[in-house]
Amino acid sequence: MSNACALAARPVALQLHALLGELDPARWHEEAHQSLLAHMEELERLMVALLDAIEHRRNSASPDAALTRLRERIAEIEEVLKSQTALLKERTQRSRDDWMAFRARLSPAYDQLAEVLLAEAIHVPRLRPTNYRRNLLHILSGFVAFASIQQVPSSLWLIGIAGSFFVYAWLMEWVRRASPAFNEQLMAFYGPVAHAHEWHRINSATWYCTALLILALTGSTLVCSIAVLVLGVGDPAAALIGRRWGRTKLLNGRSLEGSATFVATATLVTAAFLVLFRADVTMGQALGLAFIGALAGALAELVSSRIDDNLTIPVASGLAVYAASILILAGG
Repeated sequence: MSNACALAARPVALQLHALLGELDPARWHEEAHQSLLAHMEELERLMVALLDAIEHRRNSASPDAALTRLRERIAEIEEVLKSQTALLKERTQRSRDDWMAFRARLSPAYDQLAEVLLAEAIHVPRLRPTNYRRNLLHILSGFVAFASIQQVPSSLWLIGIAGSFFVYAWLMEWVRRASPAFNEQLMAFYGPVAHAHEWHRINSATWYCTALLILALTGSTLVCSIAVLVLGVGDPAAALIGRRWGRTKLLNGRSLEGSATFVATATLVTAAFLVLFRADVTMGQALGLAFIGALAGALAELVSSRIDDNLTIPVASGLAVYAASILILAGG
């Protein structure tokens, strides 16, 4: 594929991602109808220009399968936009259901475009729509993991249990690749809590199991306890606040409001759990370690683009706490 065409497709994909972000169920409101239509018309214009550039490249060079795939994805999205723009302009009643149906059609097309660009080493953000069931699962898994870690009798048991989850998760990934039918069944089961990209990429749960093994290798139940809580409560809190009220944009689609919520929520909840269930730390130590873990986790989420944040958040949080605990607990 012409590098120029692939690079030119990235800003178009980012504009499309922004449009889908505005259509997130948690952010949509009737007053946005006209601005959304204007955004769609601007996207159509950019896509027509990009298709012209791709056609020019195809006519002046030897056939390129990657360039053909890019053209197909852009043409598909352009057709959806064109038909839906005309339909939504005709509607006198600005129905939320109409916009959500449009989003449902556009989201898979965006994911396919992202896959084409990723094959050319060009990264665009993944779609992460509001999913309250997934958020609840995130929180519950953090609490369950914390409670389970408190019952582990030794560091060897910690490594063994985490290693078992690690092996199981990666075995499932291998089976999914080997059997598309199995993948369909598995992802249909997890569909209510899965992101669209997880149907054809490594599942976030697999990355989480990988993080658990890395953390277990520290041999510290305190480090593991803080890391799983930081991910369990910080990530969904940031997502809920960031998607609905995030206005000050930072990196990789994150917002200042979401990141601040991540740090505050993860610090307070983690510190409370440490005070209640860990006799080996004082209140001051709990607050200090919880804050360090939460801050490291929020920074990891902020810079996570190519790597899943279910890996980067707990690992960054755990390693920061591991280093800090040597100083804080020794000094205490």
